[in-house]
Amino acid sequence: MFGAFRTVKVVEERRGTRGGHYVYVVEGNELIHISEYAIRIFSGKYRDRVVYEVSVEKVRGEIVYCFSFSRSGSAFLGKCRIEDFQNGLPRKYEFYEPLRDKFHELRGLRFRIKDPILKELVSEFYQVFVPMIKEIKDYGRRMGIEYSFMGYAKRAEEVLEDPDLYYFAFMSLPSDVSRRRSLKNTRKWIYELWMLKTVCECLQVSKFTYPLYKGKPYWWIEQGSDISTCIGETPLGDLTFWLEFQPSKRAHMVGMLVRRRVTIRPDIVIAKGHFEKTADFVNSGKAIDVLIECKEDPFDEWKGEIGSQILQYKEIFKPRIFIVASLRSVPISVKRYLQSLGIEVVDNLRPGKGSIGTLCNLLCR
Repeated sequence: MFGAFRTVKVVEERRGTRGGHYVYVVEGNELIHISEYAIRIFSGKYRDRVVYEVSVEKVRGEIVYCFSFSRSGSAFLGKCRIEDFQNGLPRKYEFYEPLRDKFHELRGLRFRIKDPILKELVSEFYQVFVPMIKEIKDYGRRMGIEYSFMGYAKRAEEVLEDPDLYYFAFMSLPSDVSRRRSLKNTRKWIYELWMLKTVCECLQVSKFTYPLYKGKPYWWIEQGSDISTCIGETPLGDLTFWLEFQPSKRAHMVGMLVRRRVTIRPDIVIAKGHFEKTADFVNSGKAIDVLIECKEDPFDEWKGEIGSQILQYKEIFKPRIFIVASLRSVPISVKRYLQSLGIEVVDNLRPGKGSIGTLCNLLCR
């Protein structure tokens, strides 16, 4: 039996969502990180390990959830009590199963957030990005396509499967900075996917012909992929689409007329014709018909990219149509300036907004 001043050690592995292990206590309807109950915090033997000394009496009888990730990123959820800990880890669990099979137990709970910016991002995630996810999934069902995520895009697969599942996975990271980084990356993928879906609707894609798996079309979603995201039949003929287009593996970073390296990976690229491999299109010598750069953050957060990225893309790729698609408003002076350089800005692009019609008009002119 524990004494009044008995403490236990709780060990965490700070390895993100690749091998990480994090511990939370349920208090009311909140998930509170174990660090808030710690008397002392130690650095572990290894750099990624943190050890918390916790008074048993502070947490006795409360539900404790352990969020763990395999090296491949698979998420697991364990349920126990502080009394179950021994030598830093629970010696027994009420259950320890894949998060997707057990996260229904967490419904109604929310992680405690201290960072006001993160609070706003999470709120916007549910208000704006979850409706986008619904539209993406509805479009997939309507067109009979699957979405296949590879490489760095893999986490986006989880959010498409279930936004709540994704919430409990990324919010299990103890650092608000890490949570913001994860959410911002996911928001980018969602907005790009929603924009590609919207563009395909504007261009009246009747069916997708590549890639195929067992005769069924799907979208190959991978950063800098050497194969196309999809190819669709339209009234304009076959169109090939890329997300995170990268002309070659060596073209990821290139020195430009700025004092830093510039990432060469436009968000959406469209070309007339049937090009199954990225290299097929590059070797054809044909020009890009449409280049779309997606901006889901407020203008003040990406205005510096006008010179370091957008104008560089215009010079490098010379697309017939160049569109900056912004989730939020863009100052009219900026829109006029870019338009004078042959770059159209369509702002307030989100579900249910009339600006989608402006986008369609630009694409079909």
